[in-house]
Amino acid sequence: MEILIPFVMFGLFAMVAVFAFRQAAKVRKEFPRWAEEIGWTATPMTSWTTPAEATGVHAGRRGRVYSYTTGSGKSRTTWAAIELSAGVASGLELELTRQHFGSKVAGWFGVKEIQVGDAAFDARWFIRTNRPDYMKAALLPEFRERIEGLERLGGRSMKLEIKQGRAIYSEQGFFNAPVRARLAGALPVLADLAALAEVEAAG
Repeated sequence: MEILIPFVMFGLFAMVAVFAFRQAAKVRKEFPRWAEEIGWTATPMTSWTTPAEATGVHAGRRGRVYSYTTGSGKSRTTWAAIELSAGVASGLELELTRQHFGSKVAGWFGVKEIQVGDAAFDARWFIRTNRPDYMKAALLPEFRERIEGLERLGGRSMKLEIKQGRAIYSEQGFFNAPVRARLAGALPVLADLAALAEVEAAG
């Protein structure tokens, strides 16, 4: 039986490679069509190593769809992201994620989060910002409900951010159909976040 182990491992590796190849081929075919559907333009993917990326405008704001990775080796994680520019130089920073074990550990080590005064929302979301008073006032009930609605779409480890004058939504995964739908669904929320950055920059 031991002599069969290398063949079994090779077979599993081949199956994974074939699946990854098919998924990549599907993204290459569907991603440009999806970008066109939301009124954006995909970057031509001239080779298999060209990443899927698109740019465009939403609600008068320049935007971009892209992927990035964090970690390395077995801990390497791929993220799909969409962002809108505030169009101004804003120092406002925000990171909003679902409460999880990692956020609890961060709290134990002194990472400060803000509470907006909505017990249910505060229990579900971990919010960090460099402008706590401003964000407490800005996260009105209707805004919080739009965030909750976006989360209910099911993105894995979804994250909303404001940094360097950009409003960003990201989640773990590749540009398959459910991920693309959530990226498009995030645009109204990102437009609101970009507006918050503009207001903050205006003083």
